[in-house]
Amino acid sequence: MSEIIIRNLSEESMEETVKFISSCQTVDESFIAWLGYSPEEIKSQLMNITPSFTESCLIAIDRGVICGFLGIYVSEEQSVLRLLGPYVSTQKSWTEIALKLLSVFKAKIPKNINLAKVAFYDANVNCKRVYEANYFNVYNAEKTLIMDKKSLISALEVSSQKINVRYYKSSDFDDFIKLHPRTAYFTGPEVISRLNQYNQLIVAEADNHVIGYVYFEMLISDGYAEICFLNVSSEFRSRGIGSQLINRVIIEAFKYDWVNHIQISVRVNNKEAERLYTRIGFEEKNVIIALQRDLKVYPWGDFT
Repeated sequence: MSEIIIRNLSEESMEETVKFISSCQTVDESFIAWLGYSPEEIKSQLMNITPSFTESCLIAIDRGVICGFLGIYVSEEQSVLRLLGPYVSTQKSWTEIALKLLSVFKAKIPKNINLAKVAFYDANVNCKRVYEANYFNVYNAEKTLIMDKKSLISALEVSSQKINVRYYKSSDFDDFIKLHPRTAYFTGPEVISRLNQYNQLIVAEADNHVIGYVYFEMLISDGYAEICFLNVSSEFRSRGIGSQLINRVIIEAFKYDWVNHIQISVRVNNKEAERLYTRIGFEEKNVIIALQRDLKVYPWGDFT
């Protein structure tokens, strides 16, 4: 193998890069969470990344061809960075290229970042091996469940609960923030900033207060909808409110012909939630594991 060149992602190399990432995302053994599947969706995500993709994304090049990618998404509010990769196409040199990409990022890590996180399918043994050897520990594991459009009829349930399920409005903000987890991938304000025709927030209301919500995104290029967050206030759980919120998502998402399925994730030990989703019509697809490294204890350095 010739010498591998590591450089920042540029506009000129964007098209080749997103096609490269897309080819990796369709294989369980190389899938990384937090990026889409199609080149169009991945490009949209990278173009909106913080900091800009030219600062936060690296590519590896072998004889003029992209053979690796690694990006980071930084949340200043949470003092967390999320790793998008590494993706490496050459199995024989996978570890060498991955370690080069990770090591080069040393100069790019903001000093105020406390945690580095990454998530991928459990079939991605290369990522698991490298990260676990470099002070990353598993902190979460989630099953990915999907519902195909053909399951729509059996999924819909009639509920006798008199709960008002409707779209979010600005006056709901304070109630929503109280329900939204502080350590979630998107903060509450970030969720609100993402709302548009295809990123929707639906709430459950009782006595003029929001007691639950579901946030979902419909990915046009990838042809599916993802339920990102579903939360119900503790005193209102086990009353069918979660089912009502999910059923509203099913109705709204499957209005679009191009939405082929709906996807949701659930912690592997959350059997109650998993039973709810499977009862509605979701089926298990795979398992995503999430790892993190405490940068206060193990500052970003060379990877081995």
